[in-house]
Amino acid sequence: MNDIHHPMLDTVDLEALMHRDVHFGGSFSVMIPYYEGEGIGIMPDFELHRLYELKLVEDELQQDLSETMLPDHAKAEVEAAKQIYLDLRNVYEEKKGTLAECMSDLILSEDEIPHAEISALVAHKQDAVLPLIDLLLADKFYDPLYPGYGRAPILAAQCLEKLNDERAIPALFQALGQDNFFTDESIIHALISFGENAKSFLIDRLLQQPVSKDNERAAIALTSFPHDPDIGRAFLHVLTDDVLSGSKTLALYAACGCSDLTQEEHKEAFLGLLQSNSLHNEIKKEIELISLVWKKHNHS
Repeated sequence: MNDIHHPMLDTVDLEALMHRDVHFGGSFSVMIPYYEGEGIGIMPDFELHRLYELKLVEDELQQDLSETMLPDHAKAEVEAAKQIYLDLRNVYEEKKGTLAECMSDLILSEDEIPHAEISALVAHKQDAVLPLIDLLLADKFYDPLYPGYGRAPILAAQCLEKLNDERAIPALFQALGQDNFFTDESIIHALISFGENAKSFLIDRLLQQPVSKDNERAAIALTSFPHDPDIGRAFLHVLTDDVLSGSKTLALYAACGCSDLTQEEHKEAFLGLLQSNSLHNEIKKEIELISLVWKKHNHS
């Protein structure tokens, strides 16, 4: 029997159908030119030749593949994402220039860097902070299926960085660790812009007990900060505290963070940890590597 009547779709095909239904009105004729033009929301897993094949299957069958192939839970998620699109577009019925309209403009922008939309939001000053925090912490906007193609949290972080309101610091920290390098990079960049206030906040989280993922997230953020003796001493404290250093992952981050220590007494304390019986061997190897770098630097 001809395969065209029994199309075999894999997981990526089903995801492509969902994206088509949400972002492109259920039409491959709209989706394919967007992918040909490499629009801002293209998904690398959706290969152009496969989109053509799926369109051909639909044309041959004269049937919407989503109707027969998508499971009920996928159809429900498509409807939820489409509803958010509808909600965002409904705000344009209000008076032009409202905060809600500016938020919708930001999420729906097709620009790589939506400078105009960011500027419009920043113009709302402190009124924009809490809505931007809500956007930053909204799980659905990290999902490329939803409006914004997963970029909205990055744009929210960029806006919060420009607004420089300290209320954003805990939210930015909470948003770290979404398994998305580009999102984390933007969030850490925003945290760094808050200077001393963010540094103090992160050091508190780094040293808190009992140890949790928060300690590790704080360590990741702090290693991206410009060299600072306070940060170096905080990392050294992690390694000298039996509870904190008991977390191998946290101790590894701390060892790397100690590479910027400058005062001799702190360097000696750091190198003295090689005699510790409690530190994992992998941590000691990191200390030895940093020691070699210091020696090479001193001889250069």
